[in-house]
Amino acid sequence: MTTFLNVSGAEVAVVISAREYNRLLSLPRDRMLEGDLLDRAESARNWYARYGTPFVASERIEIKRVNSDTILLAGGETLQSAVLAQRLINGDAHALVFLAASAGPEVADQVSRHWTEGRPDEAYFLDRFAVAITEHLIFWAAATLCRASEPLQETLLPHLSPGCGQWDLADQHKLMRILTGSKQQMTLGPLKMLSTGALYPQHSVLAAMGVTHKNFALTPESLCRACDMNPCRFRRAPYSGVALHLMEIR
Repeated sequence: MTTFLNVSGAEVAVVISAREYNRLLSLPRDRMLEGDLLDRAESARNWYARYGTPFVASERIEIKRVNSDTILLAGGETLQSAVLAQRLINGDAHALVFLAASAGPEVADQVSRHWTEGRPDEAYFLDRFAVAITEHLIFWAAATLCRASEPLQETLLPHLSPGCGQWDLADQHKLMRILTGSKQQMTLGPLKMLSTGALYPQHSVLAAMGVTHKNFALTPESLCRACDMNPCRFRRAPYSGVALHLMEIR
């Protein structure tokens, strides 16, 4: 059964750090914004706090079998991803949590409106802030679900998404089917799956995270070091080629 996690635009807007926002603006992480840059950044933050409608949904499915590049789920759905399969094997995962997260359609429409009105600065800053919102929702949802799983002594492995690194975008449709519980329904809340595998609204993501009894302590920087997506101008840390399961596990 799909679970919906509630959080307001104001709650999530206030916790986006200046360092993460700067990263997505392609600015030095520790730069102190001032003047017009600060005005644009704060305007985007304030707009989202007032009008943004973040959306998060999750679904848990038990794992029946994992081999080198295939994951068979309870219910019969099969995922094809060597990188996800290896992470599940390394983490001794027994289930998967699927997530849908979106900054919401209002911010996508407002970004488009700014571009149409010839206001590229406002469009760019709001677009980048919406990306920061979506990223944060994934980490917030993972932490929330981890806390809920504590009585079972479970935790979640880091997330992966189709289309990133070595997981083909073709599995995006499968994740939507899992989340909606239907082979025909390609809509979940404000999210719509397009025939190409892309999502509307644009600041949205589907992801999968293994469930394990092991104890992992990972940071966003660790995820970047283990992610081979290239090029990526929004990295928090360089790709190291070191498997994620070797880093920061306690």
